[in-house]
Amino acid sequence: MPTSIEMFALDTNTIESDFQITIAPNGKAESTQATTEVAETGLVDGGAAQGGGMGFWVMIAILFGFMYLFVIRPEKKRQKERVQFQSDLSKGDDVVTAGGLHGVIASLDEHTITLKVSDNVRMKFDRVAVSRRASTQAPLQGK
Repeated sequence: MPTSIEMFALDTNTIESDFQITIAPNGKAESTQATTEVAETGLVDGGAAQGGGMGFWVMIAILFGFMYLFVIRPEKKRQKERVQFQSDLSKGDDVVTAGGLHGVIASLDEHTITLKVSDNVRMKFDRVAVSRRASTQAPLQGK
């Protein structure tokens, strides 16, 4: 009983070619040429299927919408509140700096604030260093 090994080789120029090698019981290899027709499956250039472009753009739009709703919009809101807080500061307000220093605003100008921390101790800070009013509690991190 002869053993046969079939090898299929698709050529880029022809779509219908296959090659069969039959090994006879005496050990000699005989080759025969056979052709079969291959049905076109819609594969293009290396086997990639067409038509996946629309799903990609839909996923990108959904991802951007998610990022806007849960990251960009809340951050813009916090930034707007912070700018409003820093512009509303006035002389005599009890504040806390980002480093945790408590004091009363003795004077302020466009970019700096002078805090009175004790009777004869005044310290000068950038306006952005003030994080909150002393009468409010610090927000809990991670909640």
